[in-house]
Amino acid sequence: MKREEIMEKLNGFRTSEYAGLTVKELLTGTSGLALVTAVQTRAILELKNFLDLREIAMPYVVPKGGGKTITTQVMTRPDYDTWTEGSALTAADPTLATKSITLVPFGKRTQISDLLANTSPINFVEQIGQLHGACVRQGILDKIVDGMAGAGTGVNGVNVGTKGDAAEANITFGNVASAIQENLVDGWVPDFILTAPDKLWNAFTTSYAVAQFEGALSDFLLSGRVPNVLGLNWLMDPYFELAINAGNAWNGTDGEKYAIVGTKGISAIWAALQDDPLVEVYREPAELSNYVQTHIDGGSDEGPVASICIIKHAA
Repeated sequence: MKREEIMEKLNGFRTSEYAGLTVKELLTGTSGLALVTAVQTRAILELKNFLDLREIAMPYVVPKGGGKTITTQVMTRPDYDTWTEGSALTAADPTLATKSITLVPFGKRTQISDLLANTSPINFVEQIGQLHGACVRQGILDKIVDGMAGAGTGVNGVNVGTKGDAAEANITFGNVASAIQENLVDGWVPDFILTAPDKLWNAFTTSYAVAQFEGALSDFLLSGRVPNVLGLNWLMDPYFELAINAGNAWNGTDGEKYAIVGTKGISAIWAALQDDPLVEVYREPAELSNYVQTHIDGGSDEGPVASICIIKHAA
């Protein structure tokens, strides 16, 4: 669904007969479906307004009835073969790495208190949809980042900072160039770097002693649109620091990770039971309470580990 279509759908709700009711009135009967659909639409808009890491991952289509744990294979790039025309050919199987992804529901659940129940559904949709959509976005980012950052033996690495100095380090274009080279040597052409806003801004404003970049930097400072640098699409998210560091802030610990360089559609795998977040309104009879819940059932893992390079503190 395109952004224009989402906005048209939301505007249709705002001008509908439901907009003049309260949330409590919409919680009964078939009118509750209008509320659920509007919250879902607003949550989808939130995903489109910010970084959605599913765009860089290889999507794995979960077969119908496949269950909550799926297994896929990642092929290692083989060397080429030669043969003589007219001779019998010998086939060789590619080297496979099995990836097992467990799909789990994640998102946000909010109790519809008396205060929320007596508000305008327009305000309810805007705020709950935005908050729940942001939680789903964080969950997607967290799982994809964890998949790539937790890559096993063979993942490339570039060290920054000094071992044992307990000082958070920054990254430079030189560090990023080294990461690109690490992946290129293994036969992969990286096209994105994922990091936090402060790491990106530091790299852009203190490590730009390249004349060709000065024009792009000027446009960046004026417009805020991040340019491609060193052939990479620079992706930043404020949640990246906590996602890659197990919920903790950076503090200069040896080995802590600051950025991931990889290749779109290769370095990460994303599997889910649905493309869009699901929204449900349900009642807990024992509590005499209503809840609204937004969630996705999904999971992630890394692709070929040699296609990933992690920029991290020296250890």
